[in-house]
Amino acid sequence: MKERKSPVLSETIEKLRSIIARNNETHLTSVRNLARLCDVSPVTILRAISFLKNEGLVEGRWGTKNRVSGKKASVAKKPENECLSAAERTIEKIKCDIMEGKYPTHEPLPSIKQLSANYDVSYPSIKKALSRLQDESIIIPKGIRNYLFTSQNRPQTKIAIVAFGLAVNSVKIETERERNFYRILSDTAMNLNIMFETICCNDYLEEPQFFTPDDTPIQDYLKFRNITGIILSSYHMKDSAECLRTLLTFNIPISAWVEDHRILKMVNKYDAGRKKLSFFDSSYSTIPGFDVGKYLIARGHRHIAYISPFHQSPWSQNRLTGLKKAAASAEDVRIFPFVCSEYLNDYFFLVNILNDNSFVRHCMVSEIEKELHPFLWSRIASVKYEHDILLRDNDIFTVCHNFMDDASADSSITAWVCANDNIAVLITDYWNYCAVPLAQRPALIGFDNSFGSFERNITSYEFNTSGEVQDMLNHLLYPNSSFKLSRKSSISLSGRIVERAS
Repeated sequence: MKERKSPVLSETIEKLRSIIARNNETHLTSVRNLARLCDVSPVTILRAISFLKNEGLVEGRWGTKNRVSGKKASVAKKPENECLSAAERTIEKIKCDIMEGKYPTHEPLPSIKQLSANYDVSYPSIKKALSRLQDESIIIPKGIRNYLFTSQNRPQTKIAIVAFGLAVNSVKIETERERNFYRILSDTAMNLNIMFETICCNDYLEEPQFFTPDDTPIQDYLKFRNITGIILSSYHMKDSAECLRTLLTFNIPISAWVEDHRILKMVNKYDAGRKKLSFFDSSYSTIPGFDVGKYLIARGHRHIAYISPFHQSPWSQNRLTGLKKAAASAEDVRIFPFVCSEYLNDYFFLVNILNDNSFVRHCMVSEIEKELHPFLWSRIASVKYEHDILLRDNDIFTVCHNFMDDASADSSITAWVCANDNIAVLITDYWNYCAVPLAQRPALIGFDNSFGSFERNITSYEFNTSGEVQDMLNHLLYPNSSFKLSRKSSISLSGRIVERAS
């Protein structure tokens, strides 16, 4: 099958034709120099030379310079039957695989151990081959992995992040998961030469408003700033689905981060045929509950409790569904739900506390201000936040306490699955307060792999945020690639169990 040429590759092939036509040299200059002349990566030069070799315009192999066909070489040609070293043969094979597109340019090469097995050569030969490829700027080491070096001359890609905020550059970030998402997003973008432009959206107004960095209308900003993709974070939005409808009118590839149950309704509507939209979900699907259920069953647990004060939410319901699905695949396994369907998430417990303004009633703010220099008054807000969270957790625990008593009354239940890490942390702190011996505690597991679970040594399910970020960016960087052709618009990712003492 004929290999398809990208626009950059086609342009590079024509540039090499021009270089050959206007020069009288019998040999092409080095790959590195050609990459500099054509303003592309060494990998693109290798692929262009491969096409010219197929046409018969260029000839040569590893160990000799690439020659212009039909012109006499100025140096003696190596005999065809001359034996190449193991490293040279490996380099030739790796270059061939690179030109055939076997290694994606946005992913690391396999490990040295795996490459050694793939090419059936020794570890030292692979190390030598990789070192030579690094010298030619074809690959570049990053940490312990090697990448195709395609970003050296690639223009910077601009992607917009649309998230809830009340003004310009005021993205609302509260949870540990959000902070982790943006940190991984920033680190990954740096490696891929991506620049982020932040656009805040306040959809609690009578008319939703977008705040662009230069205060221009969003449609003009996306056009004149050459934005090639959008990441929509649905956290904190009143109606992220409505925001998504607006963004779809701009005909730009969108990666939607599903953290709002309302946006799930958009999945079925746009799943078929809407190739510029993909939904990425690592926490709302049934996968996390199923993975946790299989993990506990494999360790001999047959009666498992599920504790959730947030069971109005689809994510809590889906985790329970996943647990039941895992239980259905094994004999004598039962799931015991202890749930409250009145609340959607942690914030719904907090609303009444915020409306009651209990901080002012409980704390003499005016007296606190008297003790502080005025420049420190702004920190009172953080004290108020901790105060409100403390009362919120007290209300959450009050609901869970009854569930704990009911689950403890059934001695056949040997494992408790908590809807999130905050519940697991509250239960563990309560057990520690009551000095419940470790031997008398059921196995305990939460979701999020938060710092709280790390501090208290609680086993937790870690969502695949890193994979979620990479897949989001892949969709925006390569919207017409096989990534989109072979997968549905709604993409659920499996995470992993971080096993600890609980």
